[in-house]
Amino acid sequence: MIEEMESQPGRRSSDDLRQILAPVLGDIARVDEMLRSVVTLDIPLLRGAVDAVISAGGKRLRPAILLLVAKFHKYDLDRLVPLAAAIELLHTASLIHDDTIDNALIRRGLPTLNSVIDEGTTVLVGDFLFAKSAVLSTMGGIQRATRIFAESLVTICEGEIEQHFSVHHLANSVERYNRRIYSKTAVLFAAAGEIGAVLSEAPEDDVQRLRHYGKQLGMAFQIVDDILDMASTEEQLGKPIGGDLRQGIVTLPTMIYLDDASVEGAEVIRQVIEGEDHSDQQVGRAVECIAASGALRKAQAEAERLVAEARASLTSFPDIPARRSLLDLADFVVRRDY
Repeated sequence: MIEEMESQPGRRSSDDLRQILAPVLGDIARVDEMLRSVVTLDIPLLRGAVDAVISAGGKRLRPAILLLVAKFHKYDLDRLVPLAAAIELLHTASLIHDDTIDNALIRRGLPTLNSVIDEGTTVLVGDFLFAKSAVLSTMGGIQRATRIFAESLVTICEGEIEQHFSVHHLANSVERYNRRIYSKTAVLFAAAGEIGAVLSEAPEDDVQRLRHYGKQLGMAFQIVDDILDMASTEEQLGKPIGGDLRQGIVTLPTMIYLDDASVEGAEVIRQVIEGEDHSDQQVGRAVECIAASGALRKAQAEAERLVAEARASLTSFPDIPARRSLLDLADFVVRRDY
């Protein structure tokens, strides 16, 4: 099932990512400090649970992009750190809501917030983090940056609503898929690129190039996530594989597979997506069908095409360490193993 992806050379790890982000690692630590300082709750149970969610971290890619793109122009940490923290906190809040909607019990190998407290309280905590992120977004002192942040939040909510009403429907177009993954993931990558450029007082052409870099990188990131959902082990992924199929979500690998699937293979997918049979055995059969078909390789090729476009957006920028980090980050996104 997973040999197709595991056999590819040059998969990238968390150690690689630390090296890539070296020019801003110290400043990302400042972002983490701000996150902990603003997320304060008087209820010990909630305070501990939320601190665990934030400390679990993740890759911190969005704040890293915001900081790296600002290196091309005026690098003012007093402006940058609050917005980098706002972007990360918005991402965290959206994950909490996602896990609640999906009834997910594990993320990154750790219990989700909704697995330790009731659903209503989890939603309220997510709302609290959304509100805190909104406050942080005003601290850069530039109205345009705050507006970009607010528009991104609207887009995320619209995407969640659209996904909610599209689950368990086999007939999904690539256009709809692209719109969904932009709303779900790429919008915050794009916002990080654009906000970092705006806060550094970059000229408008550079702002648009850096936004495009973030957007294409984010699109590729989500496609690779959808590939890893079928090509990783549960230990690597930090949650059960085939999660999208179990939830009735049609992703790019599934769409590619269905284009040329046999009647029998298409029926296996239909039963899982439409919720007729989403047992572990049937989900495993569906993942096996997709992985054996070459659909993962084709989806990987699309991610690499998007990353090539992201890299091309940086052509006119000076060859400084931050630019090399952004180029290496693009490679990491399509070659990562987690």
